Amino acid sequence: MEMGFYLFLPDFPSFLFFNHHHITTSTCTKKPSLPQNNGGFLSNNSISIDDALASFYRMLRMNPRPSIVEFGRFLGSLAKKKQYSTVVSLCNQMDLFGVTHNVYSLNILINCLCRLNHVVFAISVLGKMFKLGIQPDAITFNTLINGRCIEGEIKEAVGLFNEMVRRGHQPDVISYSTVINGLCKSGNTSMALQLLRKMEEKGCKPNLVAYTTIIDSLCKDTLVNDAMDLLSEMVDRGIPPDVVTYSTILHGFCSLGHLNEAAILFNEMVGRNVMPNRVTFTILVDGFCKEGMVSEARCVFEAMTKKGAEPNAYTYNALMDGYCLNNQMDEAEKVLDIMVDKGCAPVVHSYNILINGYCKRRRLDEAKSLLVEMSEKELTPDTVTYSTLMQGLCQVGRPQEALNLFKEMCSSGLLPDLMTYSTLLDGLCKHGHLDEALKLLKSMQESKIEPDIVLYNILIEGMFTAGKLEVAKELFSKLFADGIQPTIRTYTIMIKGLLKEGLSDEAYELFRKMEDDGFVPNSCSYNVIIQGFLQNQDSSTSIRLIDEMVGKRFSADSSTFQMLLDLESHDEIISRFMRGSSQGRKMK
Repeated sequence: MEMGFYLFLPDFPSFLFFNHHHITTSTCTKKPSLPQNNGGFLSNNSISIDDALASFYRMLRMNPRPSIVEFGRFLGSLAKKKQYSTVVSLCNQMDLFGVTHNVYSLNILINCLCRLNHVVFAISVLGKMFKLGIQPDAITFNTLINGRCIEGEIKEAVGLFNEMVRRGHQPDVISYSTVINGLCKSGNTSMALQLLRKMEEKGCKPNLVAYTTIIDSLCKDTLVNDAMDLLSEMVDRGIPPDVVTYSTILHGFCSLGHLNEAAILFNEMVGRNVMPNRVTFTILVDGFCKEGMVSEARCVFEAMTKKGAEPNAYTYNALMDGYCLNNQMDEAEKVLDIMVDKGCAPVVHSYNILINGYCKRRRLDEAKSLLVEMSEKELTPDTVTYSTLMQGLCQVGRPQEALNLFKEMCSSGLLPDLMTYSTLLDGLCKHGHLDEALKLLKSMQESKIEPDIVLYNILIEGMFTAGKLEVAKELFSKLFADGIQPTIRTYTIMIKGLLKEGLSDEAYELFRKMEDDGFVPNSCSYNVIIQGFLQNQDSSTSIRLIDEMVGKRFSADSSTFQMLLDLESHDEIISRFMRGSSQGRKMK
């Protein structure tokens, strides 16, 4: 194959599937008998919550009352069934009835509060433990650290970790891995790596989770070579990478377009008897498609199905997108048909990919027919669907149809976003529908969506194109009144528009004001103003600006150069410049 890619795929053993058994908590109708040999504690996994509560209150009323160990088991069984609110409520009842907690029962309470995103209350339980003279253990701190990390409170999580060490508890692999995960999620990969090294110094061997977490974070930071170094370190230390580890790095290589490296790593993975799964294959399909290597992506797709890894919507979408990027719309449609035949229901994004493909090929009628097909399949189009179609219609000169589609979108209950408005306004302005554009702007502001600089640039340029000088100036002034920062493009649009109207002095003044406002003119700005002055037959100013532009190491673009050549034969100033100046000779 291209780039020497090949798939080393031996005959794998059957894929392993793990069955997840879900415990029902409210569908049991038969009331179980209470086990008498367990002090009233119910261990039946199928018991309903109502019966469990009845059992709990029976335990509270028993004389002698069951030990806190049995109450802890009871709370633990409810926590495993994800009845977190119930556990918190029952712990309050235990306090009211004078049941003395131990570290196990309070750890369960802390875990439930963290699961309910009430980490502050969970921290207060830690304070309660200290007051009662109950010593927290590693599980207590690990649970709280994890809760802080989930909330993104990494500084507080590290503080708890340090408090844990201060109180004489040796952090275990879970403690370290939890903080490492939190640091990575908050973008502190280097700190996570430092903690990994500290973990080793303290004699706590990092596990697969700790390594894979940092590898994933390095890949997200585009430091894939560093991730590969860590992978080698894992293998050297006898920690075998799993399919998640390999898939993470494969994704990193594919995101950077390094398909050769991805292929080599894939073959290394298979050589180590690590079975690629659906995610692994999908990463490769997507990676090849994004680089335009659709035939290679198709080979991976076919190998995937042969090895029993069933493609999902993400896989099919990636392949469709590849064909669309490669201008193979018929093949993209075939992938959608295969997807349906295999019982994988297309999602809205599947249709969005095809609609975008047809729009880029200017096959708008086929794109619109897909919108109808979505309705027939009871798939609700989203904002992206409508925005893509509107942009396509505007590009082929059908802005009125785009406006009708916008109205249809709004009537269906979908709220247009800034991108939708920008797309439609651009189309309306470019095709001279300025009244409709201004109405749309007003409608947008009434919807409390504030226009950004991109949208203002579209409107200002549209007004100049239509010869509405005063409206364009008014919009430019409104920018500052609304506190919206203009860009170099905004100034360039204004300068070009003023020159088009023959207002050379105003254009030159604005060009200088742009510098005063902290916007350094770029190559585009210089070429626009030079072309404007040439069109307005102000050769002297044009030559002065060319000298200034070249002095700043910018060069004339093809349009500016052509204009100079056209004027050379009958404009003495231009002719002298082209013959005599070093800049003119360079340009020739």
